[in-house]
Amino acid sequence: MIPITVPYLKLHSSFRAIITQLRVISWISYNICFCKAALILLGLIFSHKLVDLAVVAVLITYLTDYPRNYNVVEAARLVNLQEGISASTVIFLTCIPDAFSGRLNVIFYSTISCILGLVLLFITAFDEAANPLLKRLILIGVVFLAVGKAGMQRFLGPFLADQLRAHEPIKLNISEHRVSARKRVWWLIPFFFSVIASVQLSSWRVISIFTVSATGITLFIFRLGIRFCHCTEITGPAAGSSLAVVFRVVKAALSKRHLNNPYSSNQLYRNDQNQVHLFPQVKFFRWLDKAAIIEPSTTLISPEEQEKAGRLCTVAQVRDTKLMLKMVPIWTTFVVFGLIVSTGQTFFPEQGNQLNPKDFITYLLVIQHLSRVFGNFLCNRLLSKWVPEAKQKGAKIVRIWAGMVLSTICCAVAWRVEVHRLIIINNNVLLDNTDEVIPMSIFWLAPQFCLLGLMKGLARDGINKFLDDQFPEPMHSCVSAITELVTGLASFVNIVSVYFNKSLFAHTLNSSRLDEYYKMLTIVSFINICYFWWISTFYTRGDDTTEADVIPQATGREEEEDFKVIVV
Repeated sequence: MIPITVPYLKLHSSFRAIITQLRVISWISYNICFCKAALILLGLIFSHKLVDLAVVAVLITYLTDYPRNYNVVEAARLVNLQEGISASTVIFLTCIPDAFSGRLNVIFYSTISCILGLVLLFITAFDEAANPLLKRLILIGVVFLAVGKAGMQRFLGPFLADQLRAHEPIKLNISEHRVSARKRVWWLIPFFFSVIASVQLSSWRVISIFTVSATGITLFIFRLGIRFCHCTEITGPAAGSSLAVVFRVVKAALSKRHLNNPYSSNQLYRNDQNQVHLFPQVKFFRWLDKAAIIEPSTTLISPEEQEKAGRLCTVAQVRDTKLMLKMVPIWTTFVVFGLIVSTGQTFFPEQGNQLNPKDFITYLLVIQHLSRVFGNFLCNRLLSKWVPEAKQKGAKIVRIWAGMVLSTICCAVAWRVEVHRLIIINNNVLLDNTDEVIPMSIFWLAPQFCLLGLMKGLARDGINKFLDDQFPEPMHSCVSAITELVTGLASFVNIVSVYFNKSLFAHTLNSSRLDEYYKMLTIVSFINICYFWWISTFYTRGDDTTEADVIPQATGREEEEDFKVIVV
């Protein structure tokens, strides 16, 4: 046996140290780069996340505080209105880049809208009088803020990616994995500083001055540095054009309802796959295949003329339409899911408004965000490493279902915590005293904030992952915007739900029965779980076996999905 000498151990240790240093240098060179355009964008990203954490996420506490003194129902209505308008605006803003000069203009005007909203919203922070005009200004400010938030949230991330792609040394062979890794680093820096800044802001007057100033200054810097930015054309159909195709296919199919179903692949227009029963092969949508039938005995001689007249669609257009309509049932399950999310984003911060210490609500928001990132990251890694390719589709359905289960658990936990909070309020005779701090730690709310983040990471991000695999890559932006719209419409559903349950709500949250409202949502969420499980069987029967052959899929989507969560 050869003895291991001291010089050998020293050489081995030095060799390992060199390998470690090389790995660190390689990681830094791969994930970090200096880009002037990205540096200019840091300010806008910082102000966007600051407004999100310090204003939008806790808007209900601003409305219920003195001197606004909104009652709980009115404040919840305004908060849900802001969420619903923001989500609904995403569809419209997704179409804007094709009509104008791209993401740059959308970001610029969205930031201006955000500043106008903040100014109008915070005028009441400096006025102690209860002026009815101020409530109208708050309403207008909420609308401007919602539109500005939608534009910044939707396009800041992709625009940052454009700058990093332009910075790549080899333009013809850009590494999307490296671009995504660098996006994460560039985004995390302003997010970290926005968290620190939001924690330091103590009063609404300070918040108003700081957020408006920060957003205005960063927009001015961005305007000065526009010449360093790289603007790319948006490729692929916008949400508006994709939805227009759906109406066009339905219209063409209805106009040919008298025809028989196609019996030969030669009957179908631009049928590259030589299909007879077009993918996806759903019997209920078989009639849509008629939209691609070339009419031989028509006054319009050529297929191109038939297409221009709106009586003929390509096989690809029919396929995309059938895919989109096929996803309508699973989208309906996200109305209830969005209702739970909207309720949490509305009432959770108001629950902590009087707890001890009330200034720590930002930490709970960060916990919620990190829980979402962790849930999404863990699921992506487990699916990619442990689930075979043949079972990926079913595993993604299970992931969404797990998020739905967590939504029920989240409602149940929030229900029991609110019962405990009301008991402490009654024991300390604080029912009508909204200025006194409730002797209960704010971290009692940590589990429900954590569950809210986890259910978003599993279900909300899981549905995007599932839909990306069902649709061709050019339609990913469209279906993502539709998902955002569906969950956003749930905010309007929450307005109606609170209105029909207004007997549970008084002027303040302390004198309301929010626990009963959470109890009702727990039951509704459980019913939605059963409904989703039944709906999911239609997507896991395995009748679409040719899906991979018909729809070309992009590779390396896991890293992009991880970054989408960080952006949100």
